[in-house]
Amino acid sequence: MNMLQSERLKPGQMLPTEHDLAKAYQVSRQTIRQAISVLASSHILERTPGRGTTVLSGHTRLKFFLDKSFAQQMVEMGLKPHSEVLRQKEIIIDNTSPQSLRHKRGSKALELIRVRYGDDTPIGLQYTTVITDLCPDLASHDFKNASLYSLLITKYNIPILRIDQTICAVIADDWHKNLLKLTKEIPLLLVNTTAYVSNCEPIETSTSYYRADKYEFDVSEHF
Repeated sequence: MNMLQSERLKPGQMLPTEHDLAKAYQVSRQTIRQAISVLASSHILERTPGRGTTVLSGHTRLKFFLDKSFAQQMVEMGLKPHSEVLRQKEIIIDNTSPQSLRHKRGSKALELIRVRYGDDTPIGLQYTTVITDLCPDLASHDFKNASLYSLLITKYNIPILRIDQTICAVIADDWHKNLLKLTKEIPLLLVNTTAYVSNCEPIETSTSYYRADKYEFDVSEHF
């Protein structure tokens, strides 16, 4: 819900009623109920019987340190990870690039758009931009099966200092419904990620849309 992402609701404030949210977003109350459940399980919201739903602290809500890649999480869930690559193109960072990378204007980068699968089920759609100054031949790899973070760490010896993330719930539009093969209206986890190397420079940023009914977001406080 973008009212959480924009911080129109502050930590400790009560969420509007399901009826009011359904009316505001023009979706069913069941869809709102599912979205709230996802956010509550991710410790973004807290439900209190007889009182309502409360927004948790900004630290809990906005900043996560991911300690497992998508591929690792799929394996731990008993699924085989792989990707359908929709776009894999070398680009130059410019004013249309993700905001966190624009100070690197003129740098070479790799743009990746992938549908991420667990077995034969599409789990998420991921839009990624990677600065390739330290990994100039990154575009030559086959990202149908390769893990981006594993390549950066093991092949190129690029240390990742931290990963900053924001997470919220959104309703799937027709484009995402089609690519993720959704037959009913369900919320998606929208995860925005920026990875930093040891000199605190961002090297990668991504926007990912994950099926909330198929994906568990695993986090810890230290990377």
